[in-house]
Amino acid sequence: MSSRCLYCHSVVTSDEDHCYLCGASMPRITKRVANRRPVSAWTNLVFILSLGFTAYCFFAEHKLSLPLTIAISSTLLLLRILAEQLANRHAETTSN
Repeated sequence: MSSRCLYCHSVVTSDEDHCYLCGASMPRITKRVANRRPVSAWTNLVFILSLGFTAYCFFAEHKLSLPLTIAISSTLLLLRILAEQLANRHAETTSN
């Protein structure tokens, strides 16, 4: 993680305590904790299923029709979106 010097705007890494160019003292930079969204087991399962379906569509000798492929892909995408919304809702209720 790096930041900029307040005086000369040069790049200063987190393990340096002063600026290399101008010599200004740098306060210790604390790492920012990112607000991570939770990933549920359902989200991971639907992602693995979509990868499997993609591999099947790519390598299979017998190709599926386009409407069926679009229907399956859309269903997997909607399932993943719903799984993420449920995980976010569950995280909000447990954090309050």
